[in-house]
Amino acid sequence: MSDAVHDYILSMLTPDSPMLAGLGFRYEGRTDIQPAIGPEVGKVLGLLVRLAQATRILEMGTCLGYSTMWLAQAMEATGGRLTSVEMDHALLEETQRSLEAAGLSHRVQLIEGDAGRVLRELTGPFDLILQDSAKPLYPELFERSVQLTRVGGILAADDTLFKPMGIPAKFADPVHEYNTMAFSDPRLYTTILPIGDGLTISLKLRD
Repeated sequence: MSDAVHDYILSMLTPDSPMLAGLGFRYEGRTDIQPAIGPEVGKVLGLLVRLAQATRILEMGTCLGYSTMWLAQAMEATGGRLTSVEMDHALLEETQRSLEAAGLSHRVQLIEGDAGRVLRELTGPFDLILQDSAKPLYPELFERSVQLTRVGGILAADDTLFKPMGIPAKFADPVHEYNTMAFSDPRLYTTILPIGDGLTISLKLRD
């Protein structure tokens, strides 16, 4: 995508919550966190929530709560509730403060813990699941994520163009494995959008 096209798209996008612009700036210059999903991916997630009329959403990885806020704001329209899992206590607290400041904490249940352990304990079905946790967990949690998604529901995974972007293999290889699994699974209808660092979207066709 050319810079001109990217700039044009950004010029058209408005954040769903006025808190999102300021929260995005808080990611800049920090080395203890991964970059935020960005407004393009956030807007697509908001669209998917509304299209699916999602009322149960699961998010793996909150960081400072940027993606969490996009999802929670969309659920103001659907009347739903988001379950968000983060293993870092300090980041979970930052997410909680961000949600409270935005008036969205009533839409979110924050769970502190390892996503692999938490997913084994959760019961579905979920209308939409966002995978944005530690990259080695992407293929490890793929099957459980599919099981927890309802038929007609959506699986989304962020950062899925790491491999062609030249990101180090320890991050890129498990994400590439996730993509391979998603595209080859007959239960799913999958594509990748070249926005942000890549967003893989799968529709669950059947159990």
